[in-house]
Amino acid sequence: MRARVDEAALRTITTYKWVKGVVQLLLFAALAGTIALGLDDDLARWAHEFRNHATRAYAVLLGRVLERATTPRGIHITLLALLIDGTVTCIEGWALQRRHTWGPWLVVAVSGSLLPFEIYELFHHFRWTRLLVLVVNAAVVAFLIVHARAVAKGFDDEPPRTGPPQPTDVPHHPGAVPGQQAPPTG
Repeated sequence: MRARVDEAALRTITTYKWVKGVVQLLLFAALAGTIALGLDDDLARWAHEFRNHATRAYAVLLGRVLERATTPRGIHITLLALLIDGTVTCIEGWALQRRHTWGPWLVVAVSGSLLPFEIYELFHHFRWTRLLVLVVNAAVVAFLIVHARAVAKGFDDEPPRTGPPQPTDVPHHPGAVPGQQAPPTG
């Protein structure tokens, strides 16, 4: 039962990594295309209009964020962040999906390195969403540490095989003579 839960959790994390990475790379491509077509000024104007016509508090905050993100410097920072994070996230998803033994450790390193920043932001600008993100990321890091250790322990318990099976590798059947193959059953 525990193995099925672990497998489901690992599949969920892998799927999340793939979806997040692909969406970020698609946003990078869309934003780069917008700049290539010379529509970055239109994007900045749209963000300004959105902020000016917003009536809800969350929409005003979103408008401010969009306005900052559509400055020339903001667009370049956003492009770089989308490209780097999208690429790293896809590599994490690929490593988990391919069951590389270093895959969970990569996710632990990347996600764990962000936890101190999340804690800092939580204490300086508390928001429930930040607390939720922190709890989820900490749970993912903890799960992957336990999973990676279990996988590594599984590899340590098995002796390496270098040649064909030896007579000692044949399962022992009652009445069988050591070194002799067991008679076929069934």
